[in-house]
Amino acid sequence: MTQINRLQKLIDRLEKKDLKLEPLEEEIIEGNTKSHIMLVQRQMSVIEDDLEEFQLALKHYVESASSQSGCLRISIQKLSNESRYMIYEFWENSSVWNSHLQTNYSKTFQRSNVDFLETPELTSTMLVPASWWILNNN
Repeated sequence: MTQINRLQKLIDRLEKKDLKLEPLEEEIIEGNTKSHIMLVQRQMSVIEDDLEEFQLALKHYVESASSQSGCLRISIQKLSNESRYMIYEFWENSSVWNSHLQTNYSKTFQRSNVDFLETPELTSTMLVPASWWILNNN
């Protein structure tokens, strides 16, 4: 939860364009370690009349995805003044994320979203240093 809050603060700072970059800290990565994890942000604007059905589909999706070996964490935020959801998914690496997209539960969720969403889902991905995850989750 701490990482999500930090990420939200960073996003808020970027939106305000009040970003102050810190001096570069060089990180040396050993060849046998996994150096990055995949952060996926998904934005979904749900049709009001389909909100309950979407929430049920989302619940099934999160339960299935969370049980996968490469899924580190899934966090969901609903914007209170509208029916828009922000889903943050942390995966061990991009190949695990790509494999996850091919699973039946993921495809089922994607198909159901066609009916439940006002606009197409917005998905963005970013690789973040795995050391951030390791340091903050021990």
